[in-house]
Amino acid sequence: MVNADTPKDAAGANETLADLVDAVPDVLVAEPDDVLALGAPEAGAIEPLSLELNDLLPDQAGEVVLLGAAEVPLSIHAAEAITTEGIADVHVTAGGVDVTGLHFYSFESGITLYSPTDLVIDSTHGVI
Repeated sequence: MVNADTPKDAAGANETLADLVDAVPDVLVAEPDDVLALGAPEAGAIEPLSLELNDLLPDQAGEVVLLGAAEVPLSIHAAEAITTEGIADVHVTAGGVDVTGLHFYSFESGITLYSPTDLVIDSTHGVI
């Protein structure tokens, strides 16, 4: 599930996803091969990776960081409304992940999701 692409954090330092996952085991990293292995119909077609909000395990501060390749669409189903969304200011999660500049979505339950790409969030309150 981890690749060796070299993302840059907000400070411009290089860090591989493998290094990040080794340092912070609560990070979920999705890549196209993982989605294809889950049963995408064709080798070139990538279906959204669908997750339930209730299945995600937040850190002590109620935060979840979702990282993935740009070509892996993520879909989150939530039975609760989003209370706040936007782009994160300078912030490091309780798990030590710098989420500065990532998209964030906060829910009524107190869980906040951070993602480098827009997520499709399907909830009983509408699709975001």
